[in-house]
Amino acid sequence: AGAGKSYTIADKLFLQGILNPGERQKIVVVRKTLASLRKSTLDIIERRADALHRPFRLDRSSWTAQCGNQTWVFTGMNNREDYQKIKSLTDVNFIWANELTELREDDYRELGLRLRGARSKHPLAFRQMIGDFNPIGKTSWIYERNWQRLPKAAEKIRVTVLDNPWAEPEYISMLKAAAADDKNFYNIYFLGEWGELEGVIFNWDVQPLPTIAFDEIIYGGDFGYSIDEAALVKIYRRADEYWVEELLYEKGLTNPALAVRALALGVTRNDDSYWDSAEPKSIQELCDNGLNAKPSLKGQDSVRASIDFLKAQKIHIVEGSPNLVKEVRSWVWKKDKDGHSLPVPGPGKEHAIKATIYGIYTHAKSGVEAVAFQSDEEVY
Repeated sequence: AGAGKSYTIADKLFLQGILNPGERQKIVVVRKTLASLRKSTLDIIERRADALHRPFRLDRSSWTAQCGNQTWVFTGMNNREDYQKIKSLTDVNFIWANELTELREDDYRELGLRLRGARSKHPLAFRQMIGDFNPIGKTSWIYERNWQRLPKAAEKIRVTVLDNPWAEPEYISMLKAAAADDKNFYNIYFLGEWGELEGVIFNWDVQPLPTIAFDEIIYGGDFGYSIDEAALVKIYRRADEYWVEELLYEKGLTNPALAVRALALGVTRNDDSYWDSAEPKSIQELCDNGLNAKPSLKGQDSVRASIDFLKAQKIHIVEGSPNLVKEVRSWVWKKDKDGHSLPVPGPGKEHAIKATIYGIYTHAKSGVEAVAFQSDEEVY
């Protein structure tokens, strides 16, 4: 985690165009859903193009880009339309499979079939697939295919946050501190070693937002600034079933700026939004800037109570919510020295998760006064 994998891959691909200016190149960038790709990797690619002074021109109607002698194609692998787009591709030099653990082995195999027809005088620009991921579990097909079988065609590169000269010291310290709480989390996200996350708290699936009439729509948010990201989620409810959509996940936002962004994302002055009740001044600033911000419900043992409540609900993550997906898939119970799970979440990012808990739990329990309660454990 935080090793700069995406930035490095983007730079490598741009470099191929610089080193081979007389050759036409086609680069395919794929993730499970195009919506997730647009919110994450595409933003990095555009910023790196700007930093490297590359003439990157993106067509958002076709999700393709021209960059000098390079054509970039962006796609998901989540439905029939996506697969038809993949199967129509020819003369591909590079495929970048972002967050490879989201794809199936059949997807990986299909992508490999697209690497045909392209030729280059430069050995490093001749039909190559790159996949990036965090090594969450040895049960993954990736481990079996590319580690146990050890194919000669695959070069395996392990990088950690310590290889990233731009990593924030606070983030490095947070990952290091995980060793005392969850050795497996530490091995995966700090050391970059294969592991297996146990005791995952929520098992929410990812699906498209259904075209149905919802009973109500509310919002949940978590404050952040320099080190932690501010998060905002949109929560759709139909009876006792919820769909959660990530709207914002960003550092560097003051509370007034956060309110402006929320309003621009469709939150109205009449919409209920729930925020950390431990920050009443921040909540007031959101209200002063046009939001109907309310404090989250907290109290003794509210951490476990809110988690238990959400575990009893049917909750889905809406496609195109990459940070919420990443947080949920790595959020596990803390363990004691003997490896037994404790009723306390372990280390890791949880900004979008907190926003979801604030929204669903507090709104459902809205008949109870929201009170901040300080205990030995953090309360949500």
